[in-house]
Amino acid sequence: MVNDAGLGMGLPVDVHVLMWRVDGSVLLCRATESDSPWRLPWSELDGGEPAIEAVLRIADETLSVMTMAAHVWLAHVAHHRFIGGGERLGLFFRLTHWSGMPTPGTDPRVSRLQWHHLNALPESLAALDREALARWQDNDMYSELGWNPQRVCAVPRLRGIAGARASS
Repeated sequence: MVNDAGLGMGLPVDVHVLMWRVDGSVLLCRATESDSPWRLPWSELDGGEPAIEAVLRIADETLSVMTMAAHVWLAHVAHHRFIGGGERLGLFFRLTHWSGMPTPGTDPRVSRLQWHHLNALPESLAALDREALARWQDNDMYSELGWNPQRVCAVPRLRGIAGARASS
């Protein structure tokens, strides 16, 4: 991966959008294929694009809603590794306010949006998103999904700012 200046970016970065309602539900998206997993809305970070701008782009292009940078808050960071050995960094941002009704936008990967209660998430929810949502609910800011399973308990639990709980 190369950015605008031709410099290698290294670790691929994905930006995920967490839209949470006070009734305890989160917005998930799904592709057209019936066996595709539910996911939090996401996109790869474009080279030279700040993460907050990526959130605004995803809100517009994938969800057809508008928001402002002031309503975007970092909720979780996940350094994850896949079975094949590839690794990525996932930045999960919570939108605190938005305008418009979420509907599939111009992103061809998303054909369906649906609100799911945090206590009744679909079985087909992507493992990374399930882990990030669980950590966010527990106010943990960082996770390492897919790395050496024998040391899962050794992962430091980084806490968010007191009083800024997921349920607020």
